[in-house]
Amino acid sequence: MATSRETVRDALVILLDTALVGAGLPVKTVTGSKVTSIEGLTPLVALLSDGTLRERTTYQGTMPTFYFVLQVWVMEATTGWTNAQAEDALDRIESIIADVFSANTETADWTLISITDRSKIMEITSGGRIYYVESFPVQVQTSKY
Repeated sequence: MATSRETVRDALVILLDTALVGAGLPVKTVTGSKVTSIEGLTPLVALLSDGTLRERTTYQGTMPTFYFVLQVWVMEATTGWTNAQAEDALDRIESIIADVFSANTETADWTLISITDRSKIMEITSGGRIYYVESFPVQVQTSKY
């Protein structure tokens, strides 16, 4: 059976959840899928599938490279929460994500994980609220066929 992108996504979601969610940590929700409503879930980190490349490398088969989009959603100013606090939260979350990737470059599930380009920050309205959304392109290579 071929290596599954779902298995890799689930493993990365567990690492991110452990590092980002809990007492004193900046994220409320980490998910491995799109959510229908982000109300009450932010700050939220979502790891979304973005494609696969299965290159034939040996007579044994292909070595897959999985692509993901990692999104960080932080609500902009609201009652008791300023835009400066939102920016600070976004910056802290980015730093923790960088630490997770650095500490887990190679695991039992992959041989290399990396953010392949600069992140992009947009303002998106959802449910009548404005959010900063930072998106990271992620690439995961595995040696499992």
